[in-house]
Amino acid sequence: MLRFIQLLLDGPRDGRFILKDLPGSGKRIDLLCRDLAACFDWGPDQWPRNALELIVLLPEDVALLFHHPGGRIPVGERAWAEEIQSVLDGNDSDLIEKQSVDTKELLRSLLAEENSSLWVLEESGPDIRSITNLDVEAQNSFILGDHQGFGKDILHMIGQLDISPISLGPHSYLSSHCIASVISEMEGMKNR
Repeated sequence: MLRFIQLLLDGPRDGRFILKDLPGSGKRIDLLCRDLAACFDWGPDQWPRNALELIVLLPEDVALLFHHPGGRIPVGERAWAEEIQSVLDGNDSDLIEKQSVDTKELLRSLLAEENSSLWVLEESGPDIRSITNLDVEAQNSFILGDHQGFGKDILHMIGQLDISPISLGPHSYLSSHCIASVISEMEGMKNR
């Protein structure tokens, strides 16, 4: 399993956003929609889509867990936004599970999983290709910041929990490109 945790703590609190104005009315829900496309559509080449998961943390301790149960997935930002909007409005989805969990509680639960590693994508961390204890066969989870990066509180929490940084290189990338790059790197490691 390969998991991504997107911190979108300034994101939408409910489904009241305009589908024609996702960046504005949706408080950058467009970032999440691109992340979902990268994770389940154009990112994986060989990695099984049912072995991918994306969790987004939204304001007021709302977490949305995205997975691919098989079958059709939304294509494009608008289609993902419609699915998200429906779930935030209280409807059920085969692709999304809505939970109530705060950031620290979620990260602690991921750290407690057996045969699992939790990483934070940070430009200043060691390059993913140089990490010797990165086990491709284990559960690996990667924390992603939003378009503003990580706030001081989140960085403090990550430090308190001793979550290891990992880098895709010295440059900033869109979170969707980070997801695609991590999947590509993991595919490469698995094939070696």
